[in-house]
Amino acid sequence: MNNDGKKYFIKIKGALVEVTDEIYIAYYEMERKEKYMVEKDKAHGLLYYDSWDTEDTRGIDYIMDSTVNVEEEAIRTVIASDIWSYVSQIDDKYHICEGIAKGTTEIEIAKAANVTQQAIHKNKKGF
Repeated sequence: MNNDGKKYFIKIKGALVEVTDEIYIAYYEMERKEKYMVEKDKAHGLLYYDSWDTEDTRGIDYIMDSTVNVEEEAIRTVIASDIWSYVSQIDDKYHICEGIAKGTTEIEIAKAANVTQQAIHKNKKGF
């Protein structure tokens, strides 16, 4: 297989397989590079979040999602729950509460309730 008379072997699935010198060199360069990258990651304290996986949780769940503003999401949830508690108490103002919860404008709510925007604004202040 080789011009220099040496035989090169790599282990594949537990068996030694004779290969050319080019394949041998490429294989061990790749293996060494992978080991180097793992050593480098350890030296720099790199952790893989999937190593935190357990039966009950996934490691990725511990990583903060920077695309979601948790404070704003919590405020929206609290406001929405407050609005729906008002809806259950005040049946005749249902359209106003529903519209506010959905982020609808006063004009759009007024059209849905067949009243003026000023009436919606006045009733909204009563919440």
